[in-house]
Amino acid sequence: MVPGLTGGEKTRPHAARIFFGVYIAEDLRPAASDLQSRLKQAGGRVTWVAPHNLHFTLQFIGDTPTELIPRLAQAAGEAAERVSAFTVNVAGVGAFPSPTRARTLWLGCSRGAAEFGNLAAELSARLHQAGLAEPESRPFAAHCTLGRVRERPSGKLITRIEELADTAVGEMSCTRFSLIQSTLTGSGPVYEVLEEFGLPG
Repeated sequence: MVPGLTGGEKTRPHAARIFFGVYIAEDLRPAASDLQSRLKQAGGRVTWVAPHNLHFTLQFIGDTPTELIPRLAQAAGEAAERVSAFTVNVAGVGAFPSPTRARTLWLGCSRGAAEFGNLAAELSARLHQAGLAEPESRPFAAHCTLGRVRERPSGKLITRIEELADTAVGEMSCTRFSLIQSTLTGSGPVYEVLEEFGLPG
């Protein structure tokens, strides 16, 4: 969360819920959606992420005064200039904190995780230097959230996660990342890309 933002300011109209992320390539969404369907077959109360919203999160900022968005974009642009485009092999289903205690179901990558980490670290450093965000307290783990588990996972769901642990989705090029606003609605979050930042080839 941006330093200095009080609880009362979160509900003011000029505040926006902000994060930085990399969208899953459009041609990989059907395969990712198929993995969601296979997980759904195991049952359980899970809130699923819509296929068009699937993304790898670089940094969650939270509720932010809209007048700070240009400064966020400037810091992100500086980070983008220092990290080259890279290739990602999207693969593997897992859960945080573990399959038996699953709260978040995710899609990972078999190639590109280190590069995602470098990009996230550079972005975090630039945002911190600008006084816009505190460094993440937890180690960065490249992942794309598929769904959020709302109850203790069943044995069937645990087994299905383990069965899909090495499933390949496909290859994509990470050539840009986005500054995204998330608006919470009764039918789920609505994402809007406020700005994109290209990575040098």
